Amino acid sequence: LKCWLLQGLLLAGCHRGALQRGMVRSKGKAIKGGAALAKAIKTGNVRAAQSSSSRELNTTCLDFKAAAAVSEFTIEDRGVDVKKKAPTKAACKTVFAGESWINVEHRIRVAAVPVGAQIKDEAFVAEALSLAGFASMPKSVARRLMPRRPPWSFDFSSGRLHHREAQAFKQWLDDMRELFADRGGYPPAFEQNLQVWRQLWRVLERCDVAVMVVDARHPLLHLPPALVYHVACTLKKPLLVVLNKLDTVPAQDAVQWAECLRNGLPGIAGVTGYSKEDLRHEAFGPLGIGRSALIKEAHRVHSEALERGDHDSTRLAKTEVEGDVDTGAVEAGRIMLGLVGHPNVGKSSLVNHIMGGKVVSVKATPGHTKTLQTLVLDERTCLCDSPGVVFPRLEVPREVQIVGMLIPLAQVREPFSALRWVMEHARTPLHELLGLKPATLQQVLELRDSGVEALTLDDDTFEEDSPLPWSPMLLCVQFAMQRGMAKSGGPDTLRAGMEILERVLDGRVPYSVPPPTEFKRCDTDWGLRGNPQDESDGDESDYQVDDNDYQSEEENAEARAKMDKGDLVGFFGEDRLGPGSGSIQSRRRQGKKMKQLAEAEKDEAVLG
Repeated sequence: LKCWLLQGLLLAGCHRGALQRGMVRSKGKAIKGGAALAKAIKTGNVRAAQSSSSRELNTTCLDFKAAAAVSEFTIEDRGVDVKKKAPTKAACKTVFAGESWINVEHRIRVAAVPVGAQIKDEAFVAEALSLAGFASMPKSVARRLMPRRPPWSFDFSSGRLHHREAQAFKQWLDDMRELFADRGGYPPAFEQNLQVWRQLWRVLERCDVAVMVVDARHPLLHLPPALVYHVACTLKKPLLVVLNKLDTVPAQDAVQWAECLRNGLPGIAGVTGYSKEDLRHEAFGPLGIGRSALIKEAHRVHSEALERGDHDSTRLAKTEVEGDVDTGAVEAGRIMLGLVGHPNVGKSSLVNHIMGGKVVSVKATPGHTKTLQTLVLDERTCLCDSPGVVFPRLEVPREVQIVGMLIPLAQVREPFSALRWVMEHARTPLHELLGLKPATLQQVLELRDSGVEALTLDDDTFEEDSPLPWSPMLLCVQFAMQRGMAKSGGPDTLRAGMEILERVLDGRVPYSVPPPTEFKRCDTDWGLRGNPQDESDGDESDYQVDDNDYQSEEENAEARAKMDKGDLVGFFGEDRLGPGSGSIQSRRRQGKKMKQLAEAEKDEAVLG
């Protein structure tokens, strides 16, 4: 019976994947020629793929640009139900949708195209990050790209609150899939775990000033318009940008980027710099650097927000019951700085450097910081750290996210597209940093005869002994041959590419995106000077949340009893940790002990 059920699930999964890819199955006919179709796609034989699909599936091929936008699986497919109540700390793990192997094979096939040449891939998404594009983004799009917390009340129990948030979040996930399907091309990665978004909601609600940490090597990548819009327009709170890792960029570039962000983008109240390395502050001119500059700028933007009347004064009334906050720090009159941003931009390292010691754990893995935590900086300021969240972006391709360390290296299925971006933006040519010798035409032809397409040659203008242009595949081939990386009698290009990419992510290969030399002062305000109620989260039309299908026991009495006892953790749905380590043996011992206690109580009741 188990075997039959397993076969049925596998067939259902295959059929579902075929439907997602547009391979509609004819009624009453089996899908035949699947191996031939896969081989044709993998080898790039489009004509064979079309004939195979038309002959065996009795249907027409869809546009690959539209089909590439469909993820291989979603969070529900992995068995993580967004409506299942889970402990906050145990479930705060970054979750991305997977990529189809067809997308990966397509990108590997174009890895032999020389750097700088046009890539003939209809699903390729070009990077379109610019100050003008950021400022001109319609606020309806920026509002759509971030899940918004549905309206809630203190009368809600933890179960009902979870139900409303999960229902709204699932609607947002469906909306994002539709949005990327309409755009087409390879889909970017973004956070699909509700628990991680919940941590961001709480930090933004309780803070007085939102502090967004960005990597100075590529500031626009780590500055999501959706987050800027949500903080500045919806919450009406000041937003302070911190250019971190200043030691990795020239000083004049950092100063120019600070000027561009401060005057070229809407919603940015101030910009400061930071680096854990010792820097000459005189080289950065007007850009404030360090702990004192960060605190000073935070108090300045907070005072200006109070003078304008934009600041949300309901922070304590809304968030003081949510736990995990140092109420003593708040009651002392300190302003709360909410530290937000992408993973691996250096938020935890910045916190440790500010506090003068290790107070938070640091690891080069997205989602390592699980939950928010509050720290006291001085008598006037406290800090609230939060997990990094990857936002959905229409103008950012996946390879840029890989280089920006938004996607873990363990989840990278092909390094060649990311290496192409690094080769285009490295300060020193990558082959010179790695000490690689230029390849000749004879070597490329010999590699082609052995089955390795290292460089695509569209013409025959190259001489036999003349140096050839570099491609990501040729770079990996040369690196593998010089390092002795072999597989099946040929160079192990995948292993070589992953090793080079690991060096890039470790900071051993310097790269940076230079700031624009000229920029137009931003006149767009996204309605910042309008009525704060116009963008309020209390608009029920933003969330079609229905509580009619929610069924539970009497909620209010139990919830208010927990509140009266001070059990804030239980009120907001986080399970308390029980005794023992949680292993199988520990659970057995605890179960045996509870059984013995129950039998003892039963005996006492009989004797009494």
